[in-house]
Amino acid sequence: MDSRKAERLYGALERFSMEIPSWGFANTGTRFGKFSQPAAATTIEEKFSDASRVHELTGTCPSIALHVQWDLAGGLQRIGEIQRLARVYGMQPGSVNPNLFQDQRYKYGSFGNPDKSIRDMALRHTKDSIEIARSLHSRDISIWFADGSNYPGTTNMRQRKRWFDDNLKACHAEL
Repeated sequence: MDSRKAERLYGALERFSMEIPSWGFANTGTRFGKFSQPAAATTIEEKFSDASRVHELTGTCPSIALHVQWDLAGGLQRIGEIQRLARVYGMQPGSVNPNLFQDQRYKYGSFGNPDKSIRDMALRHTKDSIEIARSLHSRDISIWFADGSNYPGTTNMRQRKRWFDDNLKACHAEL
């Protein structure tokens, strides 16, 4: 490798960073169950502390992704606490993740739910998450959709796509 390529490579490695998800420090699992661990973080402060330690060891994880339901259950009222923890632990609040899958009301989807009141609830929650991100100076909203159907023919995919288009356009306008 010539010296110019090596310098470009080293420069890219110096700028490389990853965002670490807060939920990676908590008891985690799959849709089949949660797996408890004795040292798992149970508070947002413990998650910031753990993330800070990872960044200290690697130098590549300066931000922590936050999950609205698990880390910011108080919504905008928690902004001050998150900002304080960010200062104390030297971490930046990263992407904000709305929760559009865990509540039982999302059994048939969120933005693609056949029930307009559920679609509206999901849109409100996403707009609230955008406001949280704005308050934290976070660059990204990360939306995880679990919308779908269990069996072919049980849903109108074209209609669901229209509902998704409508709600995503509303979110984009909010951004």
